[in-house]
Amino acid sequence: MSIQPLSGTPASKAKRSSKMASSQSLNHLLNFTLPPRQSHQNQSLPRRNRRSNAHPAVWNKERFVNAQYRFVMNPHGDYTVHFADPDIFFQWQDILQVIVPRTSAIASAAGSGEQAAEGEGLTTCPICLSPPTAPRMTKCGHVFCFPCILHYLNTADNTKWVRCPICFDSVHERQLKAVKWFDEVLPVDDVEDPSAQASSSSSSADDGLVVTPRPGSTVRMRLMQRPQITTLALPRSETWPSDLLPPHQAPFHFLPDVFPFAKFMLATPAYLIQDLTKDLDDLVTERRMLSSMGDELGVAFVDAADAKLRLQVAKASALETSQLQEAVDGALHAHQQIHARANLHDRRRKDDQARAPRPQPEEIPQELLASQNGGFIPHNALKTPISAASTSPSARSSTPTRGPRQRRNLNPPPPSTSTYYYYQAATGMPIFLHPLDIRILFSHFNSYAAFPDTISIRVESYAESTVNDDLRKRCKYLAHFPEGADVVFVEANLEDVVGADGLKNFEGPLRMRRARRKEKDKKDDKARARAEEREKERLAHTWETAAHVVAPPSSMRPPTPLGVEVDELAEAVAEQPPAQTQEATGAWGSEELRFCRAEPVDGPAGSPCAP
Repeated sequence: MSIQPLSGTPASKAKRSSKMASSQSLNHLLNFTLPPRQSHQNQSLPRRNRRSNAHPAVWNKERFVNAQYRFVMNPHGDYTVHFADPDIFFQWQDILQVIVPRTSAIASAAGSGEQAAEGEGLTTCPICLSPPTAPRMTKCGHVFCFPCILHYLNTADNTKWVRCPICFDSVHERQLKAVKWFDEVLPVDDVEDPSAQASSSSSSADDGLVVTPRPGSTVRMRLMQRPQITTLALPRSETWPSDLLPPHQAPFHFLPDVFPFAKFMLATPAYLIQDLTKDLDDLVTERRMLSSMGDELGVAFVDAADAKLRLQVAKASALETSQLQEAVDGALHAHQQIHARANLHDRRRKDDQARAPRPQPEEIPQELLASQNGGFIPHNALKTPISAASTSPSARSSTPTRGPRQRRNLNPPPPSTSTYYYYQAATGMPIFLHPLDIRILFSHFNSYAAFPDTISIRVESYAESTVNDDLRKRCKYLAHFPEGADVVFVEANLEDVVGADGLKNFEGPLRMRRARRKEKDKKDDKARARAEEREKERLAHTWETAAHVVAPPSSMRPPTPLGVEVDELAEAVAEQPPAQTQEATGAWGSEELRFCRAEPVDGPAGSPCAP
């Protein structure tokens, strides 16, 4: 039988008081109070921007790697799905090599090649802080030396995987991918010719000088052609579009314009073995340097990287099959045929121009000249007849003629065919023309297909952007770029391409664009000045705080000598005579030298401060 306490007993009162204590606020003991809750009934919801994404994409490392880099793929894989959606990630096991640019698009447009090489262009290993030797990329997108990352993997307790030293993502040895540095190059012919004019050329940019566009420079751009049904976009040339490069089939890396412009391409065993052999040569140089320094541990991991590279060479040789060799031979044969047909066509065109009869000068009747000049016949009119070549189509095309007046702010109509045309930097970097410049070119050439294959423009300014749904809707020709890719739009001076008359109809939009650019530059300068001022104030406050020394309290004062009180010590110091001074002269003029030295109160009789 249990005994229940009554409501008025002390036990029930203690329980009630404990409940009341638990419901009391103890914020006053913490010297902290929460602000009162605000009512949201009268607040209106902000208007949603039409251009903002309703469901922004979740950003991760795989999306970054897919957006910023290009890939050399396994030749035995199926990549049809990537021609329909550029945002689909590639299977990591199918990637054999990652093409990494040494500079970004914005860095390329901002400065010269030397500046880019001094700053962002020289990629360093995060472990040894040196240019990577036999570089390898992790799945999170970081690049390391092959010996350094092997050393890091072997220092961990877990032999299967470790944390990335940069982002702490998991790193597996089997997921390391070879890196191919991509340097932006232009053919030497394009560098030597500074004139900005339209031309027709389809040569690929394989070897040449490093050239980076910047404001005030001349940039060469190529006309890109992309069918609407695919994400493969290449410069228009004799090989694209053609049967050599089907729009829904991954091209080989050695085909014209594929390596600098294609998002992904197929590898060949010979290409992989060549790059792996170069990595082996770099390891030999690294081993020699470490041996001279006496770093035996570093040499051991260089030897480990060498052994693994030789295994990769064997795996690359195993990719060679009869079907792959047949496909490679067929592509090379088709390329040779197309190139031969193009050379034959050029030869015939030159022969036809040479065989064409020269136009005979037309004699002008003297009676006609006399009737037009009031009976006066100039003396040079009898010797210099008007040639019919001056009225030929080529001469008319060389002189810009003013066409019918068009509306200034009228956007160009969409292409008549299901093909997009746009201009991209000849180096392969994602640098494009401003939409207003495309409208000017369309007004001059009257058709996108009539655009020249190559133009040289003078850069006035540039603006960086990122590919998203909004940009894809406004610039549909960039819909094949993955989401998150960095792009740069160049504002150009097209007077050398379309002539002064071609710019007259767009004086208003061009003036507005210059005004917006100046206003933006002013805002950027003001924001930069404010940021610098805030940084100076922060540094000044930091130095002031560090220089300010608070006097210690009385309890922390140093102890006095034994048997001497503080008051007695103060009186003894006060009774001492002033220190002796001696006037001295020198190169800095006369001055008083004070010979005073800290001595005890009862100092020696010969001391300078003795009484």
